[in-house]
Amino acid sequence: MTSLRSRLLISFTALLAAALLMFGVIGWLVAREAMANDVDDFLRAKATLLGRLVSVNRLRIEPWIEQELQVQERHFMLQVFGADGGFAGKSSNLAAAIPLSDEARRSEHPAGNAVIETLHVDGRAYRAATHPRRELWGDPVTLYAQALMPLDAVHARERRLLVWLVGCGMGVLAAGGVAAWHLSRQWLRSVSNLEEAARGLSRAELGLHRLFVPADDAELAALAASFNQLLDRLEGAHATQQRFTSDASHELRTPLTVLRGEIEVALRKPRSAEEYREVLVSNKEEIERLSRLTENMLALAHVDVGEAITQRELVNVSELCAGVVARLQPLAAERRIALQHEDGNEGPLSVNGDRLALERVMLNLIENALRYTPGGESVTVRVSKLPPWIEIEVIDTGGGIAAEHLPHLFERFYRVDKARSRAHGGSGLGLSIVKALVEAHGGGVRVRSEVGKGSVFTVRLPIA
Repeated sequence: MTSLRSRLLISFTALLAAALLMFGVIGWLVAREAMANDVDDFLRAKATLLGRLVSVNRLRIEPWIEQELQVQERHFMLQVFGADGGFAGKSSNLAAAIPLSDEARRSEHPAGNAVIETLHVDGRAYRAATHPRRELWGDPVTLYAQALMPLDAVHARERRLLVWLVGCGMGVLAAGGVAAWHLSRQWLRSVSNLEEAARGLSRAELGLHRLFVPADDAELAALAASFNQLLDRLEGAHATQQRFTSDASHELRTPLTVLRGEIEVALRKPRSAEEYREVLVSNKEEIERLSRLTENMLALAHVDVGEAITQRELVNVSELCAGVVARLQPLAAERRIALQHEDGNEGPLSVNGDRLALERVMLNLIENALRYTPGGESVTVRVSKLPPWIEIEVIDTGGGIAAEHLPHLFERFYRVDKARSRAHGGSGLGLSIVKALVEAHGGGVRVRSEVGKGSVFTVRLPIA
């Protein structure tokens, strides 16, 4: 598996190579065309000048003409032909005369413009410009002046240009590769630092250290900040798991210890049937507490794996709350608490949810209110419509809850008064189950309370 640095280097080098190749090919084609045009213009100018320098009466290329036109320095050849196209003279650097082509002979331009063509003689190619000299506009041709250049010399220039292009391209590619390697090393240094810092974090250091957030790199700063947020969530989840494990083991150990102690005491000596009955009744209470705790823990386990809602249907909230209040009337009467249901809405108020889960929510809230409301007080369940929500309030006139406990009420195993809660049979899971089930339905739950005046738990569910 290749590293990120290697992939960046290969990708950058490949893109640079493709760009250099594209521009090199375009530059090569443009330069070659420009060189060919320059050669043609050069030969045309030399042929025209030669036609003016050669005397009509003496059709020869004198040495001074070669010097004047820089024949030897510029590596081209000259020829002169008579008006009939017959060979008349050549420059000293041309080994053998090259016949005048029919295309050059047929030039009919009245001003005597040069004819550009490529000639092939004895396996060698020449680029030639032939100027038909006329004394006046439209006069007959008096001579043909010709300038030639071997194409192998032109091709040599093209090859030199190609070598320069390839050499410079390879140099730029090598320099770009080195620069990309150094830049990727600089760019990824912060990533390497983040990697080392992340690798150095142990579970013991999870709550103590966080990754450094660089101020000069927005992308890496966002990555480090996201990772630190993940560490915060992991720390919270780890702390919650430890607290949950500790509280669960404590909650399970207490009734089991009571059961074992009572059974051991009962077995130490023979007892009467009434005494055994008292032990069995006490054991039954502890077993019921264990059953409730197990059911609550199982419900939370379903919530944690996303199975809080098993099926969805239209649930009439008014009818559901009235049914739960009716079921709990005997418990309220036993504790001398006035339990009442208020619903002044016209028509049913429905939500799309799991009926059993919503019943569990209302049972937990109302039982919790009855558990901590003294006799002679009241608990009211009020249903109202606040579009787009259905709002359910469970109002009690009990002792209320201190402000410092309110932010933690919906945490698992959290109890305001542990001794008092255990005496009432509570395990600290009821409100956390309420919160999880309500949020699974897309709603929310909140509480407001004042010591000595009671509490109000409000559930909001989206209207179907």
